[in-house]
Amino acid sequence: MGEPMRSFVSRCFAVAVLSALGLVRQSPAVAEELVKFDSAASGLPRAEGSRDGANLPRGGTEIRGYLTKPRGEGPFPAVVLLHSCLGLPADRQSIANVLARWGYLALFVDDFTTRGLRETCAVDFPEGLPDAFGALAFVARLPYVDKARIAVVGYSQGADTALQIASLRLPSGFMVPDDLRFAAAAAFYPPCANEARARLRLPTLILIGSADAVTPAADCEQLARNQPAADLKLVVYPGAGHVFDDPRFAGGKRILGMQLQFNEKAAVQSRSALRDFLAAKIGR
Repeated sequence: MGEPMRSFVSRCFAVAVLSALGLVRQSPAVAEELVKFDSAASGLPRAEGSRDGANLPRGGTEIRGYLTKPRGEGPFPAVVLLHSCLGLPADRQSIANVLARWGYLALFVDDFTTRGLRETCAVDFPEGLPDAFGALAFVARLPYVDKARIAVVGYSQGADTALQIASLRLPSGFMVPDDLRFAAAAAFYPPCANEARARLRLPTLILIGSADAVTPAADCEQLARNQPAADLKLVVYPGAGHVFDDPRFAGGKRILGMQLQFNEKAAVQSRSALRDFLAAKIGR
């Protein structure tokens, strides 16, 4: 097969995948807007049973985010999105447009740019927690958002933060109003071993692949067994690896020692699971 034909086939495959995932643009939202807000770092609480000795940051830091609003007047439910240790995904705006089409305001948090970071895959990143609460406070102040219906969705390292949020007793100690909190949490391929002793206190969805060698599904299964009374749904996708929902990794790719592998079936099913979860927990 010649190079032009291979390029054409690759483009057709990409369009087919994006269509299946609901990522083809259909102008469902107001144009994406770059926004800035402060991290909510202060005297921070620890999640019950979470890692001991982690150094949490203090003092606010200006953070960037990308805001996508559904068309209409609202008030809208909202989703705060937390990226992986590799930074913002290439299909960030497409993901946000899908959420907007479902009726949710979407804020993708950029933890890295104002800190001059490119990746944090080999280190802990405690800043993710106060950044997420800073995003919560920012979104809750928007006049067209229903502050009682805000969920957090995280990917890999961001999913670790989402599980920390789900296990916090109260948001007090962060620079947010005492009565402000997330209503639900979804975690795509999280490192569940980091929260092995935690008790989940929010409705939580965990989506992971059975063949994930970076964040093993067995750790999430153990976490689920430790939550007999929690509102937790764990979905394990057979044969799927890490970052199974990112079409950039079709065919598999090794980055910083991590094997990343797109799985179209798991990607489509996980998008459906997320839609159903958000509709049940914060939908209209």
